[in-house]
Amino acid sequence: MGKIAQFFRLVTVMIWMAAFTPSGSSASSVHLGLRVVDEPYMSISTGLRCSQCHVNRTGGGARNDFGSRFAQTRLPLTNFTYVNRNVTSFLSWGANFRMRGSGTVSDSNAPTDINILEESLQLEARVIPDVLALYVDQIVGPSGLRTREAFALLENLPLNGYVKAGKFMLPYGLRLADDQAFIRERTRFNHQTPDEGVEVGIEPGKLSLFTSFTNGPQLAEGSDSGKQITTTAALIYRRFRVGASASRNDAPLGRRDVAGAFGGFNVGRFTLLGELDYIFDKPDDGLEVRQLAGYVEGDFLATRGFNLKATYGYLDPRRRIGENERVRARFGLEMFPIQFLQFSIFYTLLQDIPQATTDLDRLSLDFHVFF
Repeated sequence: MGKIAQFFRLVTVMIWMAAFTPSGSSASSVHLGLRVVDEPYMSISTGLRCSQCHVNRTGGGARNDFGSRFAQTRLPLTNFTYVNRNVTSFLSWGANFRMRGSGTVSDSNAPTDINILEESLQLEARVIPDVLALYVDQIVGPSGLRTREAFALLENLPLNGYVKAGKFMLPYGLRLADDQAFIRERTRFNHQTPDEGVEVGIEPGKLSLFTSFTNGPQLAEGSDSGKQITTTAALIYRRFRVGASASRNDAPLGRRDVAGAFGGFNVGRFTLLGELDYIFDKPDDGLEVRQLAGYVEGDFLATRGFNLKATYGYLDPRRRIGENERVRARFGLEMFPIQFLQFSIFYTLLQDIPQATTDLDRLSLDFHVFF
């Protein structure tokens, strides 16, 4: 009961902060004070496509000119002079720095932990403006150099289409910033699992359709004998959207099929979104494994620069085995006091299998500088 009481005290403090912060915005600006740092609820809240704000047409990574201006002028509680990301007329750059302090609410585990989560640089060269671009997203720390994305992008094709070739994150489901969510961890479509290949997409009218053909290293790292096909389709409207994703990865070690549906809607200051995925693994030398992963998220824009978020994740890691389900819930507040700066405070509740004896509930504070 002590842990639960501490959690509710935390929620009370966050609500008090949101309620007594001067809004400084009218009802017409409610839909504009949203996050442009790799979060799908922003897209659902505004009715915009991911490609409206990001260089990568399927979302995530560096922001384009529109996304950068949006983040600087509409996102924070207070903004200063607009800063242009362009180095030259054809070259622009961006950066991310993330740091986290976390700890448990009991004495049964290590009380605190402070880590740098990410140091990254992005570079975009518009070789032919609005037609051909080169893009690189490079992780520079804290664990050494690693290329997250590096591709050539050909745009303005028929049906608002594009082609990109290189290394990129695969187009599947909701591109959450939280890689620990079950729908991102278990499907293996997250920021840690980019792949090399080709992606094509079209976005005529309300439709977005993306398909990638890649090496598929999730089951066969270092081998090009197996290929992965990933497809996402969505219908996007001002107040809601609905979509579906599917992927097949044939590899020497076996086959993996993933299929899911996602969607969301917005009403005033409130946005709700979710995803449900079915995962089927058929290794050549083992038993079939079927998993079910789900995710629901609610966001409430208390005032400009303050977003209340609650998420609920569900995982059944082996459908044929009972009493092994896991639940992961997060409650917290995201604050954007000035442009390029974000603070987040979250409490994570993780209900694991009975055999797990580690205290898994944690309170975390994130510091994020993005440009």
